[in-house]
Amino acid sequence: MLKLSQLFFRRMALILTGTFLVAALIGYYLLRQMEIETHARMLRNLLTVLEYDLKDLPPARIPQTLRQIHHRTDVRITVIAPDGRVLYESNRSPVGMENHATRPEILEAKAKGWGEAVRHSATLDVDLLYVAHKDRGRFVRAAYSLASIQRQLLSLWLKALGVFALILGGIFLFSLRLNRRIGKESGQIHEGLEQLLEKNYDADIAPVECCREFAEIRRMLQKVAKKLAKRERQKAKYTKKLKTLTQRQSDIISAISHEFKNPVAAVMGYAQTLQEGQNIDPEIRRRFLDKIQTNAEKISHMIDRLALAIKLENRTFTLRKSRFRLGEIAQSVRETLLQKYPGRNIRLECAPVEIEADRDMLEQVLMNLTENALKYSEDDVTLRCDGARMEVIDHGEGIDNEELEKITKKFYRVDRHSWNNSIGVGLYIVKYILQLHDTELEIRSVPGEGSVFGFSLGKMKGQLVTSNE
Repeated sequence: MLKLSQLFFRRMALILTGTFLVAALIGYYLLRQMEIETHARMLRNLLTVLEYDLKDLPPARIPQTLRQIHHRTDVRITVIAPDGRVLYESNRSPVGMENHATRPEILEAKAKGWGEAVRHSATLDVDLLYVAHKDRGRFVRAAYSLASIQRQLLSLWLKALGVFALILGGIFLFSLRLNRRIGKESGQIHEGLEQLLEKNYDADIAPVECCREFAEIRRMLQKVAKKLAKRERQKAKYTKKLKTLTQRQSDIISAISHEFKNPVAAVMGYAQTLQEGQNIDPEIRRRFLDKIQTNAEKISHMIDRLALAIKLENRTFTLRKSRFRLGEIAQSVRETLLQKYPGRNIRLECAPVEIEADRDMLEQVLMNLTENALKYSEDDVTLRCDGARMEVIDHGEGIDNEELEKITKKFYRVDRHSWNNSIGVGLYIVKYILQLHDTELEIRSVPGEGSVFGFSLGKMKGQLVTSNE
């Protein structure tokens, strides 16, 4: 393993090398752009002067003048007609040359007055910088070889790199000196650590002055001895927490086992009675068979709940959305629960609203919330929908504030009761189904006064419809 000083030196060297390479590339690009822009301005000035000279020059003398300019400046000059025909060319005869109307610099000059382009010349088989100007209906174009620009750029770039290399060299020497100092003081800290490993907590670490971080490390190491005593207390705390989690897990398994035990025992008891009593009265036989069916349905319902909770947690459940009236499933939930809880009253206050959602899942949400309200309230339960929200309201004993955020967790049960058939997955399922519908379960409760379980219809809500009920 490398020492801190070695890591510092290597990383500093890597950073300097990377900086040099990046600066070289960026510098080359910027210098190249600067050179191109400088030569473009030069060509613009040249064209401005040339156009003034060509204004009064006889046509017969123009080719010779263009050749002389090319000989002195190495700039290729082309005069182009408005329709793209080459009228004059400094390097060759214009006869047989292609039409230049579609050249990028000509198109830009036609639109803006001036045009520039850097591209390959098929005529000369070299890369050129082109600058064109629209002058009295015709176009005057100047071209300069990028190879010449490249030579000038390379010379300037190498000089800039030399200066930058000197600066980096100075930084490198400074880093080397700092590296040696770090190595010395990290060695002192290492010696202090060796003393601590030998349980010599009274040993002092030599003062360090290189870096503020090293001084902080020295100060912290001097506190290590005091912190060792706290480790045992922390260990005991974590052990207690682990035991609590283990106990909770055992309680969950016990709750599930207990809930399954009662209906299973009832099924087995009634079935055994039917087997042993061959001459049982038909009416009693029918009642026993009804009891067996009821308890079997309860077991099936509990298994379905657990299976759905697992699907939701594993994210393997897919919604099957359809469009329906929210009042229809609210009425269905009301009728089902009134049969299960005879003598109770469930009030329905639902505006005529259509939603797009998974009908079965939303019905299960209302079923769970309403049944919970019936279990923990002796007064009327209200299902209320105002078109924007759906709420289940009871006037029961309410829920303590410290338990409000916990009751929607999987397998959580309030100590005083067994929420959701004691398994503790009902409200967890409700919360997850609503999240799949882009909304959240909201709970408001006042101990001793009652609770409100509701959710916003959000993206599920459709347009209000006319009620025929």
